[in-house]
Amino acid sequence: MTDSPTARMIADAIEASGKSQREIATEMGYERPNVVSMMKNGDMRMPLERIPAFAAATGVDAELLLRTAMLEYMPATWEVVAASRRQTGPERAFPVQDAQINVRGPAPEIERFKQLCQAERRTYFDMLVQLMDIRDATLNRIVDEA
Repeated sequence: MTDSPTARMIADAIEASGKSQREIATEMGYERPNVVSMMKNGDMRMPLERIPAFAAATGVDAELLLRTAMLEYMPATWEVVAASRRQTGPERAFPVQDAQINVRGPAPEIERFKQLCQAERRTYFDMLVQLMDIRDATLNRIVDEA
């Protein structure tokens, strides 16, 4: 396993997407899946201009991946970008800290979740938010009825 945070994020996104490296490579505009494999293993850097295509193919947050890649590949440049973003207004003064999880569980349940996301045409994150909102609403209803 690589020490590269970007490569680890890429590997997690590929695994979570449920797609083959060939499918992701095609969606990113690459003819060969070995390019995706090299990025996943940390043997090749993710070209920054390909991050939106990778994010669309895998469902990973493009801004989080861009930030991770730039902090690793060109930290001084990222600091300039981050400083200019902080100066754009109060909405950027205290940005929400992004995080990413890799969920392990019984294969049938993980596959069921992936199929649900695909059927609803939602990213894993969007589906998770929707399920949490439904859970919260249900709990609030139960408490109100008690």
